[in-house]
Amino acid sequence: MDATGKRVLITGASGTFGRAIAQAFLDRGAHVVGLDLRPQDLDPIDVIACDITDDASVAAGVEKAIELLGGLDILINNAGTGGPAPAEFAPDAELYRQLEINLIGAWRVTSACVPALTESRGRVVMVASRMAVMQLPLAAAYGVSKRAMVAYADALRLELATHVGVTTV
Repeated sequence: MDATGKRVLITGASGTFGRAIAQAFLDRGAHVVGLDLRPQDLDPIDVIACDITDDASVAAGVEKAIELLGGLDILINNAGTGGPAPAEFAPDAELYRQLEINLIGAWRVTSACVPALTESRGRVVMVASRMAVMQLPLAAAYGVSKRAMVAYADALRLELATHVGVTTV
């Protein structure tokens, strides 16, 4: 895939997958900026410190990223977290943390990017998980958060279909 000149924003850009995604786009000619709670010195791209669980942080981070990129063609919602959260127990802080990052964080970043993506007729990519459709024991919160992300992507696809593409991987 030739991505020459594409302007790409990646959440969770300092993690293992985020760095790999960034490098793949760089290798294909894209201009890439990332958002991450804790940017690392090893990052191959400019990464803006951003807490996707905070409205103000997302607004500022997305604004700065779009300014650095000169617009936006592709948003990759890669940020995510997991951890033990069995289905048999009452909802707890771990469930809420995973929902806040995996679902609501992606929603928050996407909504901040929609105007720029609409202008460029761009694309949103949601990094889900096979656990969205295949649960594993003791990981209910993760599976639920990723299944909800897929449902959000489906709704977004219907709402933005004429001007922004939405892909779930």
